[in-house]
Amino acid sequence: MLKNYRAFLGTVRNFTTANMSVNGAKVTEGSATILFNDPDEVFYNPVQQFNRDLSTTAIRTWAESRDEKAVLKAKHRQEIIEALDKKNENEGKGKSENSSPSRSEETTAPAENEKNKGTKTDGSSNVGFNILEALSATGLRAIRYAKELPNVKKILANDLLARAVDAIDANVKRNDVAHIVVPNKGDANAVMHSFKNQYDVIDLDPYGTATPFLDSAVQSVANNGLLCITCTDSAVLAGNAYPEKCFSNYGGTSLRSDFCHEQAVRHLLYAIAMAAAKYGRAIKPMLSLSVDFYFRVFVQVETKPALVKDLHRQSAIIYQCSGCGSNALQYMGKTVPGRIPGSTKYTNATGPPVSAKCEHCGYVHHVGGPVWGGPLHDAEFVERMRKIAEGLDEKTYGTKRRILGMLAVVAEELPDKPFYFVISQIASVLRAQSPPQNTFVSALLNAGYRASGSHAKSNAIKTDAPWSYIWDIMRAWVAEHPVNSSNVKPNSAGSMILKKECSSKVDFTLQPGAEFSSKKAGYTRYQMNPTENWGPKAKAGKRKIADTEGQTKE
Repeated sequence: MLKNYRAFLGTVRNFTTANMSVNGAKVTEGSATILFNDPDEVFYNPVQQFNRDLSTTAIRTWAESRDEKAVLKAKHRQEIIEALDKKNENEGKGKSENSSPSRSEETTAPAENEKNKGTKTDGSSNVGFNILEALSATGLRAIRYAKELPNVKKILANDLLARAVDAIDANVKRNDVAHIVVPNKGDANAVMHSFKNQYDVIDLDPYGTATPFLDSAVQSVANNGLLCITCTDSAVLAGNAYPEKCFSNYGGTSLRSDFCHEQAVRHLLYAIAMAAAKYGRAIKPMLSLSVDFYFRVFVQVETKPALVKDLHRQSAIIYQCSGCGSNALQYMGKTVPGRIPGSTKYTNATGPPVSAKCEHCGYVHHVGGPVWGGPLHDAEFVERMRKIAEGLDEKTYGTKRRILGMLAVVAEELPDKPFYFVISQIASVLRAQSPPQNTFVSALLNAGYRASGSHAKSNAIKTDAPWSYIWDIMRAWVAEHPVNSSNVKPNSAGSMILKKECSSKVDFTLQPGAEFSSKKAGYTRYQMNPTENWGPKAKAGKRKIADTEGQTKE
């Protein structure tokens, strides 16, 4: 515990002083230094350094992976050409008319060569890529990308406000990246529609929700390009105070739940997937995170109508008990083998997965969603990103330890089990003492179930165990650590659960694997508040110019 606390203090020191010093209107973060005359002119939040450090690392990971695939494709094409040449030579077809490419090869080669332009066949690559930062504000993010990402050809730093564009222009020149970063004044949606398929990476970091920009973004990004999207409207996405607003923005109803932060991420992914599906494009979440007061996702977009069909079975409705909090997912569709061997048929799912009343406590269910029910992360991408993060310079990336901690927890998460529960919360349903995490996880492992933590909340558990066994664990725990019966109200959810006998054997023998490896490694896994009045801050110029406060955020 002391080791983790010292590590956290070191992270906070780096976060607040060494790598992010604010002196009046001068800000140094990473490799960039920006100036602006009035801090109220343009939005800047120093707490978001983690967002920018993480984004730089994620884009670099995506770019390296893309370049490797381009090299492999070029090598494969070269091997085919060499094999054909050898075949022609062996057959004695040395005449120029016989060795020249066919008409079909002639028509496809220029397009293929243009697509693979810059790709070498010796294992290296200089493909390069373009980035659009649609809501740039100070230009800090775009400047960091230009200085810290290899092979960036062009970055368009766009903003709607003239004073923001002026600040971007001055900061770009001050940081000597004018050959890469191009300041631009325009409406974000109009800019994205004007440059379709010209940008391999589009970064959206608005104030509040990103939904007004999703339709343009999914159309504009290049095929197999990367969308980097932030939403800060936590009250809508992760609460139940505005279910109608969540539905109108994201197409799904929010629930008040212990797993609300993962639910929020899944609402956002669902909205992106639905926006993309209209244009025959499918999404692949590479990394999807609930961080502090916001949500940040990195999504690859591919033009492939066949993959769009999978969205039906990747979308799910949530049933949550209003008493004990147990939950179940109802997927919207499923696949079955088609009549033709090897084919797949898409059909409606059967359900619901719950009765009218909760089988555990007898209370009614609340309905939420639909949400994205597929994986939140790509395991290969996360592992590659961890390796890159290990080599980051901590002087430049002040939140390196937190990046490593976050990715370590993400790598452990069960990929096929949406949502988590919090041990202390289910214990409170029974008015019982909360069992230690290692004890609870050991009981799951001893019964043959899988378990992991969640990046979204400390002391949270993801498992493939059914809720019937989770409540059996708690009954067995209460048998060893009795509750005060006067604290359990008659006919309460806890009372109804405790009235039932255990239907399974529960073994609390400690297992070595009960302590998650990310915890053993001593990473900074869950951020404590680094500063006073910590949060998303107010909009830029809110007190000055009410009619132009719309889009700008850094």
